[in-house]
Amino acid sequence: HTSQPASESITMTDCCLASTAAANAVRSFRLLGLLNNAPWVLMLAVATNISAGGVALVFISNQIPGLIVKVTAPYWFHLVSYKCRVVMASVTMGLACFLVGCGGLLRDEMTDDGDDGTKDADRNSWGLFLELLGVGFISFSCNLGEASLLALAGKFDSVVLPALSSLDSYQVISEEQTEDSTNNTSQQSESDTIFAEEYDLDGNDDETESEDHAGILMKEENTHQRACITAFSSGTGLAGMVGYGYKFLFSELFGLGLSSTVWSAMLFAFAYLHIYLKGLHSIEQNMQQRAEVGPSVASESSLLVNNEHRGSDNDPAQEHAHNTNREGSSSALEMVHTEIINPNAMQQLEIPSQADSTVGSCDLTASERFMLVCSLWPYTIPLFTVYAAEYMLQAGVWPAIGFPVTSATARAKFYQYSNFCYQAGVFLSRSSGNICTASIPILWLMPFLQVINLYFFWLNSIHHFWYNYFLLLPCFFAGLLGGGVYVQGYNRVNMDMPVELKEFAIASVGIADSLGILVADILSLFIQSCIYRLNNIEGAVVECPVNTTRTTGLGFALQQL
Repeated sequence: HTSQPASESITMTDCCLASTAAANAVRSFRLLGLLNNAPWVLMLAVATNISAGGVALVFISNQIPGLIVKVTAPYWFHLVSYKCRVVMASVTMGLACFLVGCGGLLRDEMTDDGDDGTKDADRNSWGLFLELLGVGFISFSCNLGEASLLALAGKFDSVVLPALSSLDSYQVISEEQTEDSTNNTSQQSESDTIFAEEYDLDGNDDETESEDHAGILMKEENTHQRACITAFSSGTGLAGMVGYGYKFLFSELFGLGLSSTVWSAMLFAFAYLHIYLKGLHSIEQNMQQRAEVGPSVASESSLLVNNEHRGSDNDPAQEHAHNTNREGSSSALEMVHTEIINPNAMQQLEIPSQADSTVGSCDLTASERFMLVCSLWPYTIPLFTVYAAEYMLQAGVWPAIGFPVTSATARAKFYQYSNFCYQAGVFLSRSSGNICTASIPILWLMPFLQVINLYFFWLNSIHHFWYNYFLLLPCFFAGLLGGGVYVQGYNRVNMDMPVELKEFAIASVGIADSLGILVADILSLFIQSCIYRLNNIEGAVVECPVNTTRTTGLGFALQQL
């Protein structure tokens, strides 16, 4: 027996490296999802410590900056690299925790010192200002990181993981290997021809084997297009339980105050940046370096090249490629509109190759970007609806339920249990993206069920027809619906959009959930106030806009919903 060629041993080694890199990428996305959302949830968990009489003020401060990021993202994300955006998210995350801790320290000193009322009022005002400013920074950080990393997850699912699954993507190219590869290819071609001629004697078996092979390839492709988005979604689902658990651990068990609890969370920012740089950014750099080695890799990794690596604008070849990609982006935009009308039509259209998509959405005009964002309504409407309904449950209805409802302690207890069950449902459903893929009708059905769930809790909070802790079951169901729409919605965008528009579309769809949360937070002030009035409870921060009584609660609910 002759010894194996050096190229084969290199290929085997690189294959193992590719498999390890793919696993590290999925693991990194899961950890980044956890670290991205855990500080955001922590701010919601300490909302009563920041402003006990105006929790909704903290919720709103935790939404407006993030909504601004997601609304404007389609118009500037392509100008800023992923690395720069993640660094910005990490810095603002640490700054947010620092500011909230400083504000809490000021208010703690106000409580401890025996100063006059004027100084106490000043410290309280400055303390509250710093805390709300910090909450605003955490909103900016979380939403910037989420929009960026979801788009990056779409790129990894569509380009990087499929490239890593190929031996060529991690094969070291040399002149001798290239020559050997050419000879092996010609020999293999002759063998395939002889094999095909002999195998044509049994055409049915050949057809069956081809169909089975195609089915396996399609299954692998679908798995690639869900792995990283599902991992990130699973991490964000786990962040809900980690955020509330972190607050309970440091405040209740360790006895730390607001400042110490939040300052300790600054470690999240360092871990966040470290995992990105050592994980995802390192894989991107390796892919870019290997893209420069051989054309087979370059075609697979073309989308990994940032704008600053395009080359000189004065280069005629670059200018020609730029114009070609500009036309490709416009045709892709037309394909998106066709896809909205007929979901199956995209499969019949020829999507531009990845090699021709180096520029992609970067050359869309402002009006084309706006049209593309509007054309994403099959995905944004379900996201907006399900988030609006579930946050009206969290911030408006569940705080007004307790056994008995007149007990503030009982209401706080149910609110804690209901949110924990909700977060458990979110984590479970957001982790299910690799198991199945929802169709567009199913994606629209889940928000409709969430609205029915909201309506059920609304009526139950007024008439108490099912009023015990078994209500935690529909709370868990609400989490399943919310997390399901989240992961399935982003997975559908990544599967349905043309390759060169995937990242843009995923980053743009995030507008819907932030807008839904903000609308829900505002409406929840009045929802809770009206439920308080119908149950003869005092303490609402706003007046119910409708005069009603408990006996007319059903008619009032029907009128409002």
